[in-house]
Amino acid sequence: MEIRLGTVDELKVMWTKETPTKDLFRTGIEDGSREFWVVECEGEEEPIGELHIAWDSVDKDEANGEDRAYLCAFRIEKPFQGKKLGSQLMKRVFKRIEERGFKEITIGIDSREYEKLKEMYTSWGFTELLKSKNEDHHYVDQYGNPTPTETYEVYLKRLT
Repeated sequence: MEIRLGTVDELKVMWTKETPTKDLFRTGIEDGSREFWVVECEGEEEPIGELHIAWDSVDKDEANGEDRAYLCAFRIEKPFQGKKLGSQLMKRVFKRIEERGFKEITIGIDSREYEKLKEMYTSWGFTELLKSKNEDHHYVDQYGNPTPTETYEVYLKRLT
């Protein structure tokens, strides 16, 4: 197993559907405003997990480009869940954020699988509720506008 910085080409393969959100993430990786981290497992053709860091956001409560980063699009393929790969990926990304000199990390929890995600994210230190919101600036429509969502909560983790 290896956790490493992903490439734009890998994003294109993993995100098969062409969407404005895929373009937003691709552009962010290319211009350095985002990073894309992957989990690779031996014998697998593609990475089996991903986590994205947004160094800055339109919503400055999420990421401000100075000392607070936002995590999104976290996933581990179902056959690989429950094997601590997500925890290892998250810990590596925490280290990367610290390396960049950031002091805080935020993450959003939407209503899908809320209880499971809340428990998991709390175990990783995301314990302070910053706010609830109804639009997601990291998933956009064809005009670049944030997509309306069911209420989701943004939680904060302070790095020590």
